[in-house]
Amino acid sequence: MNFGFTPEQEQLRAQVRRFLDAECPLERVRGLMEAAAPFDAALWRKLVELGWPSLAIPEAYGGLGLPWEDVVVVAEEMGRTLFPSPFIANAVAARAIDRLASDEQKRRWLPRIAAGELIATLAVDEPNDVRGPSGVTVATTVDAAGITLTGTKMFVRDGGAAALLLVAAREAGGISLFGVAADQPGVTITPLVLLDRTRRASKVTLDRVQLGVADRIGAPGGAWPALAAAADMEVVAECAQMVGAADAAIRLAAEYARVRKQFGHPIGRFQGVKHRLAELYVAVESARSLTYYASWAVDQLEDAARFVSMAKACASDALDQAGEECVQIHGAIGFTWECDAQLYYKRGRFCRTLLGSADYHRERVLTVQGL
Repeated sequence: MNFGFTPEQEQLRAQVRRFLDAECPLERVRGLMEAAAPFDAALWRKLVELGWPSLAIPEAYGGLGLPWEDVVVVAEEMGRTLFPSPFIANAVAARAIDRLASDEQKRRWLPRIAAGELIATLAVDEPNDVRGPSGVTVATTVDAAGITLTGTKMFVRDGGAAALLLVAAREAGGISLFGVAADQPGVTITPLVLLDRTRRASKVTLDRVQLGVADRIGAPGGAWPALAAAADMEVVAECAQMVGAADAAIRLAAEYARVRKQFGHPIGRFQGVKHRLAELYVAVESARSLTYYASWAVDQLEDAARFVSMAKACASDALDQAGEECVQIHGAIGFTWECDAQLYYKRGRFCRTLLGSADYHRERVLTVQGL
């Protein structure tokens, strides 16, 4: 039995690596960090030409119909260079639409997402910082005039780049999902200042936003199972980015350890350096294996949640440690803005609690197993 990626997936990985090396090395990432625009439209058009937004969208709606593993392949390579892009937010939103929407809604949105004409994102988390249906408090009012949404969403991934917001709100004793245009009256999108400046997220305020019944995705109060599945896919894609970033941080540290000399020898010859790098390598490889398995599980297994949480707990720790050690091995220069080590350190600090901390996911593993 072959547990590796297919030749086509490896070709996709090589394509992504060539593109990012040529179009968006770390030097350009630094420039994008300072840009006022929520994303680089020219780079996005090039991604669209390569077909990446269509990877996980069914062929019936203009996509390639590939499994989530292919999204993970792209996400891992993007993580290596801390590539700022709404790619993951868009892919997760497309999967939520595919799992929950009517055929008419799918035909309205998915072909445009696949063609790169429409960028979408999920808006689920709120200021209460509670993950799960109990954390959704956005109010829904249904009357003869239609549906009204009022409330606030926090840390909406690439909210400034999205034209379509998939907003989770409380309705009919459960959670409903609504398609809300970003330019809808009553919608205010405020960019957030994050520790990791290669990432973009927004606060979305909904002030009596008026919607029609056709904007509800799925049955009233019945969206949470599909949302939970989409959230797990987002976690897996994030794990892949973390694995890619952690691997790049180790390589950056190892390269510096080969050229930096102390007492007439490269510091990489000292046990305190090379043993730590070896330990980090093992941690990253463990996270990579768990992430790859979870990327298969979210499409194939009913109980994928525990494997997703195992991957997130391991990847969070691996990147956080790799980023910190990369700075330490660089010494004083690692704390400077000019050194790339601090970029990976900040990514690790940011991802440590993003989509749930390592402790949260370890507890979730126990919970889903009934322990």
